[in-house]
Amino acid sequence: MIEAVINSGRKVPSLNNVGLAELILTGSWYIWWERRCFTHGEPIQTASRSAMSIAALSYNYMRAQTKTMKVRRGWMKPPEGKLKVNVDASFAAGMGSTGVVIRDSGGGFIAASVSFLPSVLDATMAEAYALKEGLCLVNQIGYSNFVLQSDCQEVIDIMNEEGFTASAAAPIFEICYDLWKDLPKATMEHCDREANQVAHELARQALQTKSSCTWVDSQPMFITAFFANDVTILSDE
Repeated sequence: MIEAVINSGRKVPSLNNVGLAELILTGSWYIWWERRCFTHGEPIQTASRSAMSIAALSYNYMRAQTKTMKVRRGWMKPPEGKLKVNVDASFAAGMGSTGVVIRDSGGGFIAASVSFLPSVLDATMAEAYALKEGLCLVNQIGYSNFVLQSDCQEVIDIMNEEGFTASAAAPIFEICYDLWKDLPKATMEHCDREANQVAHELARQALQTKSSCTWVDSQPMFITAFFANDVTILSDE
């Protein structure tokens, strides 16, 4: 049966269309390797992190077979000992949503959240709420040494002006700055959209499903492919 599945040539759409055969074979090797580590008393990853590693290895192998490829530029791991917090927002027809994801220096999942905003004036207000949710989530897990990234340059500029803005989002930015000013070890920076895909997908899903949720330690399945893509080193030209 396994031989038939491997020879079927099937793809896995939810994991960037990686080949099912490659996924099974990589997974089998990875489980063997983890078992070997466990037998020798070495630390092993959680099941969710192992799944992400298997997906990333399979995707890298698939990309390496293409004739034209380049080293991709996207999400980068934070320095050792720091967390990275990515935030993003979606806005449509007077409604909005936020997405937040927190990862460690190994790229491992720490926490994530989504929030549906039934009434939002504009995209800037939605991005301000995303920033607030990111600061609240990292505060909730009790960590103050982190890098926060947003792909909205306006958010970064406003926070560099101590949260001052003449827009309708002013009260939200004021809350954000009150949270931010007591975090001397934390830094905030702009990132490209490519480096913010997981937070973007979280926000998109929240707007589509009109839901709010928080995950700690175990990531939601619908972002697994995006996680794997973030640690994939190759992309098509």
